[in-house]
Amino acid sequence: MFQQGLCVVFWLCVYALVSLHSGVFCSNGMVTTVPSGKIKTYLEPPSRPDVHCWSPSYPFKVLCSWPEPPQSQRPTHYIATYSLKDGEIQQCHPYPTSMSPLPSPELSLQRANSSSPGTRWFCILEGLKLYTTYQLNITAVNPLGSVSHLQLWTIEDIVKPDPPVNVTVQVVPRTLKLLVRWAPPPSWSDHELVPLNYRVRYQWEKEGTFHDITLGPFKETERVLPGLLPGRVYLVQVCSMEYFGLGQNSDWSPPVNVTMPAD
Repeated sequence: MFQQGLCVVFWLCVYALVSLHSGVFCSNGMVTTVPSGKIKTYLEPPSRPDVHCWSPSYPFKVLCSWPEPPQSQRPTHYIATYSLKDGEIQQCHPYPTSMSPLPSPELSLQRANSSSPGTRWFCILEGLKLYTTYQLNITAVNPLGSVSHLQLWTIEDIVKPDPPVNVTVQVVPRTLKLLVRWAPPPSWSDHELVPLNYRVRYQWEKEGTFHDITLGPFKETERVLPGLLPGRVYLVQVCSMEYFGLGQNSDWSPPVNVTMPAD
């Protein structure tokens, strides 16, 4: 009987060691199996948010966005705050871009969400002071810990308008010219107080190599492209920028292709 008892204890010990090695854990009398290879993920705190901030509507609004880590296995929530140096801390309320409707219609948010698989988070910062340094703190929190991303910027440094919209290109009759027209990005709030400038880029392919010319900046929302060649296919794009050159140019608008008449 004593030997049988020792055998039972021995095999129980073996089972416990195997269970720990394969990811079987006991909690409240229940057994939960963690898939092999994912134990490390379950035991890790959240990863540091990869945050990008920009102002598509200077000086009225700043957007900050970051992706949800694809390997996240535990519920993660985010705390977003911003403040002046030694000033009052204000809170921004993060939203996942999977929520509908989006709290903001900015084209750049929609492009970021559509081009990146998985959930993205963002928050909207409003009522900011000009030429003032702000500190942004995005903290990811899950049951195993927290990690923060700190960032300093002035709104003037992170200006980036959305691209122009409704870009059209047409051949000027009986000429070798193209008329390009567009509309300002709707997310830019006040075109009178803070106007935009624009650049036009047109490209063509010759012997397998693209050649391009960029014109601008100029304030008008149309431009004639002269001196083009018959039968050639041109690709035309437009970008926008803050009038005094603050921050960055917008991304280029989607390309519009047009073929010049052969004769």
